Amino acid sequence: MKNAALLLLLLIGGGLAALRAETPAALAPAAPAEPKSKLSPELSQQLSAVLPKYAPPAPAVVKPAAPDPDVLELPKITVRPKARPRLNLTEEAVMTGKGFNEQLAMKNTSALDRSVLNRFTLPSWTGAKSAAERAREEYERNEREKLTKDVLDLARVTEVVDPAQAKAMRDAISKP
Repeated sequence: MKNAALLLLLLIGGGLAALRAETPAALAPAAPAEPKSKLSPELSQQLSAVLPKYAPPAPAVVKPAAPDPDVLELPKITVRPKARPRLNLTEEAVMTGKGFNEQLAMKNTSALDRSVLNRFTLPSWTGAKSAAERAREEYERNEREKLTKDVLDLARVTEVVDPAQAKAMRDAISKP
């Protein structure tokens, strides 16, 4: 009930405002006339003749002081604050493990695989894995291979300078 009364009030107010906007300027009330002076023109002329005339003040001339050799003057600069740094988090960094597995499964398996073939998995005691779990294992295997390749490349470069360090790198990456 209160909402209906408020709506009605707003509609009436809007209608009145629209009607006022449509009225021509001729129907608008005339501007008030300027107030007439109580002084006669002769008297106001005599008063203005007696009063001092306005003269704007002369601008102050400031002589530049001789530079003080003990004072160091720096140039004027404007300081603007830097934008706050943002974290460069990848989507994988903020996802849960389950969400990341599902994303990998969507990316690496076909629609037929996801919807029909892998809809139901056997109980975990049989060792069956879902498409998401298999996709995660494949992703981790690929990442491990990339890391191994990078470390072996670095070991090859390091062998020129320090053969013992290169052997230690190869041994460390070959451990399971």
